[in-house]
Amino acid sequence: MVLMARLRIAAVLAFGAARSGCGGDKAEDVHSVWRAGDGAPIVSTVFYVTDREPDKAWPGGFAKHWGDSPSCGATEATIPSLNLPNQAIPTGKIELVSPLQCGSGMVGIASAISLAAKAKGCNEAFLYIHGFNTLFNGAVLRAAQMVDDTKSGCIAATFDWTSEGEIGRYIPDIEHSGYAAPLLAEFLRALAAQNLRIDVLGHSMGNRLLLQSLSALAKRTDPPRDDFIDQMILTAADVGADPVNNDFAHLLADAHPFVHRTTVYASRDDAVLAISDVAHGNVPRAGHRPIGDAKLQTPNGSDHIVDVVDASDAPAELLGHSYFAMSYEAVSDTALVLRDRQIAARSDTL
Repeated sequence: MVLMARLRIAAVLAFGAARSGCGGDKAEDVHSVWRAGDGAPIVSTVFYVTDREPDKAWPGGFAKHWGDSPSCGATEATIPSLNLPNQAIPTGKIELVSPLQCGSGMVGIASAISLAAKAKGCNEAFLYIHGFNTLFNGAVLRAAQMVDDTKSGCIAATFDWTSEGEIGRYIPDIEHSGYAAPLLAEFLRALAAQNLRIDVLGHSMGNRLLLQSLSALAKRTDPPRDDFIDQMILTAADVGADPVNNDFAHLLADAHPFVHRTTVYASRDDAVLAISDVAHGNVPRAGHRPIGDAKLQTPNGSDHIVDVVDASDAPAELLGHSYFAMSYEAVSDTALVLRDRQIAARSDTL
């Protein structure tokens, strides 16, 4: 009976994904939540670190196979404006600008990001870490969209781990996200050494990778400096949060010293995380728990803050998993978070 129930749930998830075109960052679904007066797209540069296998036949030059070594570079991302009613949604596109040397310990790409920030007269970078069911071009486009739509980041970057970009490949995606954790830890450490203001947004399974990497850094004898991340935003976190054995709370506590403010967006209407609950033996996901659940939070310090936002009412696609980037309400709230606006001052945003 349990197996049949799980099969039925998986079938519903697959049907919903087919109908909604989502459940991950698919390039064809990435567009601005705003519309310029002339409807013109936004073009911006996005730096990347990926552990995918290079393949010129794929968009952006990277396939869905794990490469077991990093590639770094910069792309030019074109993000379409919000479409008008009854108007087809145009697809964003990316073009490779130039490959860059990752450098020992990711110092090369971190230095390139820092130099680009200084050339623009700023000292900050926004890093996006995608979830499952995402290919390279989707990761790049979503990073560009979030920076452009929030008008908060100076330099956009993405850490692209090897998701296979298929709704039915959830378990392989879990494995690949785990392989990427040491590389992300190196990248974060290199960014911290550049003395940039760093904001990080993780989505879904990407939060598992982000928190695992920060936890590993916390256990080093030479950890990065405190507060090297200004805003850490965890959206739809696919991380176990069982009250009896709360992995999420442990990982948050490890990451705590490195982060000025952590904002957790959770939605009880997230169908993808409902499926993940079942797939993980009915262990609740952190991004599926409502606001006000004290077991979800870690204590607030004077300069280390954890806010939990109930995003259940935020408009989203059919599966309710990508509200963080697909609704102007969620994007508007994220823009205020990136400006370090306290949660009490943005309570009516969502």
